[in-house]
Amino acid sequence: MRLPRFLLAGILLYVALFALTALFTTPVGAIAAILFWPLWYAIATVNAAVGVFAAGYKVSEEATVMLPVFGIPALIAGFGWFASAQWWNDGPLVHSGRTAIVLGAGVVLWLAIRVLAGLLTPKPGGTAAIVFMPLWLLFCVGNLVVGVVVAGYSVGEEIPILLLNFAVPAAVSVVALRF
Repeated sequence: MRLPRFLLAGILLYVALFALTALFTTPVGAIAAILFWPLWYAIATVNAAVGVFAAGYKVSEEATVMLPVFGIPALIAGFGWFASAQWWNDGPLVHSGRTAIVLGAGVVLWLAIRVLAGLLTPKPGGTAAIVFMPLWLLFCVGNLVVGVVVAGYSVGEEIPILLLNFAVPAAVSVVALRF
């Protein structure tokens, strides 16, 4: 059944967005949810279109399935917003241990993309790597820019961090192609 995998992908995607947002700004939950909802709605709509046009399901059937596919992860994102505002004073903004969170968020983001690629494309491993690598490189370069401009590190200090932050999740995606 596809529904549990879509729910897993949605939750993984939201967790990655929440963790990455916690590295840069507050209110963490609000920004993560506001980024997540339209992205997840677009993905849920593509899933519905694939169901109608490729799998031959009726529009009414796909509309019924779209409610939990979009709604459950959207509710979790809403809860993340509420929890962040109520329990963490719009945080938790991460000040130390950032590299471990970046690496973890990168792997979780890759997992979300891999699960979605498995549901929406005929060659999921390659598609996931093709989508993930440039997206993750863009994030890592943005992280470098923030480190230089906001935190005051030199480019020379940030380059090794960029390489580490990019290499570990990218290596996971490449190694996963072999299995």
